[in-house]
Amino acid sequence: MANLIRKSFLSPQLPNLAFKRFRGKINIQRPRVHHFERALVVELTKPIYPKKERLKPCPVDESFFTKKNKSEEIHPYVRIIAKEVKNWFDHSKMIGIVHINPMSSKEFFKARVAFHKSGMQVKKYGSAILKTAIADTKYDVIKELNNNKFFSTGFIFCTEHNKVNQMLNILKKTPQMTLLCGIVEDRLLSRNELIDYANMPDIQIVRSQFANVLNLAGSTIVQNLESHQLNLVNILDAHVRVNQKSDETKEELTATTNEAEKS
Repeated sequence: MANLIRKSFLSPQLPNLAFKRFRGKINIQRPRVHHFERALVVELTKPIYPKKERLKPCPVDESFFTKKNKSEEIHPYVRIIAKEVKNWFDHSKMIGIVHINPMSSKEFFKARVAFHKSGMQVKKYGSAILKTAIADTKYDVIKELNNNKFFSTGFIFCTEHNKVNQMLNILKKTPQMTLLCGIVEDRLLSRNELIDYANMPDIQIVRSQFANVLNLAGSTIVQNLESHQLNLVNILDAHVRVNQKSDETKEELTATTNEAEKS
């Protein structure tokens, strides 16, 4: 009885039908083309969905997006700082314009201290302050160099024009600052022109050399004009000396002859 129950209820029942595929595997990437009747049925049974209606945009007044041409009022604090900036530009004989890369506050402080020891000041200003300060001035060209987004343009002010070499030496020690250009004696110079200007000798030395050249030219002219007279004087002196020697020899001969006659 137990064997009968185990065989009838507990043993798995096998299906009466077993499906088998007598062909190869199905090619999913390149399926086989249906025959005509099946393709016709598939095409007829495709569902047709209604098209989605696109909502039309709301009418918007274009004047809403256009900027109104109203003169923006400048803040009084901006005017005060702009006067200070203009004072720096007017009283500085050398201005270096640098791009300040990301750097820590300690590194920036060390760079400012190094420039301050050499008599230079490092300043950073916003675009609004800079535009207000140099508007309608001879420095109006450099406002395009100021970065409006990242506030990364700095200015190195110095009251002496002969410290370009010191500025370049300090910038070599601070690679976070990249020299863009500079203004020396009211002239805008590129980076290469500033390097050439730094390699030039001091103006006092050049002036002394130029004065020596001018004096040398004058002295050579005087020597050329007096050379003929000096030659004539030397020839006459030599001629006089020769005559004096001949007279002395004649006197000695006469004296010796007289003594010989007396004896």
